[in-house]
Amino acid sequence: MLRRAARALALLALPAASAVAQPIGAPVRIETLLAGSPTVTVRVDDPVYKGPKHYQGHRLADVLRRAWPQVDRWAADGAELVMTSSDGYAPSMDLARALAHDGVIATRDLDRPEGDPWAPFLKGRETTTPAPFYLVWRGVDPADPHFRWPYKLVEISVEAFDRRYGDAAPPARATARVQNGFRLFVQSCISCHSVNLVGGNIGPELNVPRNVTEYWSAQHLAAFVKAPETYRARSKMPSFAQLPDADRAAILAYLQAMRGRKLCGEGSAC
Repeated sequence: MLRRAARALALLALPAASAVAQPIGAPVRIETLLAGSPTVTVRVDDPVYKGPKHYQGHRLADVLRRAWPQVDRWAADGAELVMTSSDGYAPSMDLARALAHDGVIATRDLDRPEGDPWAPFLKGRETTTPAPFYLVWRGVDPADPHFRWPYKLVEISVEAFDRRYGDAAPPARATARVQNGFRLFVQSCISCHSVNLVGGNIGPELNVPRNVTEYWSAQHLAAFVKAPETYRARSKMPSFAQLPDADRAAILAYLQAMRGRKLCGEGSAC
């Protein structure tokens, strides 16, 4: 946690047009990563199905070390594990944490018939499944925000923290509240939403060409983040009522601050 906070603070000093490094470990399709890897079975407390599940798959740490022999060195340098799903969800997490815990890239649900390997579930107004791949964690609290459980997983890469988030960092000399809001946004929001085109695309971009606080009032935006279902029936956005009011306010302060730092890729102004 302290290392991640220090990296996020370091980003605040980046110039607006800073050079952007290439990925450390270039994106690789999941089926390529899994080829030749031994299978395991795992039982987990599943946050998607909200109960115990039994899966077959491949250990994440083993797969990463086979694909990138230098991955432990990258982890020691603070790199991020970046996951991409076919629906636009693009979460990332601390690579060292991913290597140190028992993650499994699930390939089928062992509670299902072999010819029908995934149980459907309701996501917003649609019924879907985790196919083709689903990252699950044994021995991890499903509510722990430091772990990602992406389904429909199609690709994995490794990126330096500043490469991943540099263009989304707030302006130089941002207040402590804005800095905290940036860290909270990275932890809770950037997997689905992007700022300056950095992040996921399952939800809308929030800064370019117009910042979300330029067309939503702060009052309504705060209420929407807390309870999106009170604004949109069958909203795909989950509730963030569990966040303290001060944390939601810090995220809004960060978004408001980003009105003064609009970038459209590779550190270039829009």
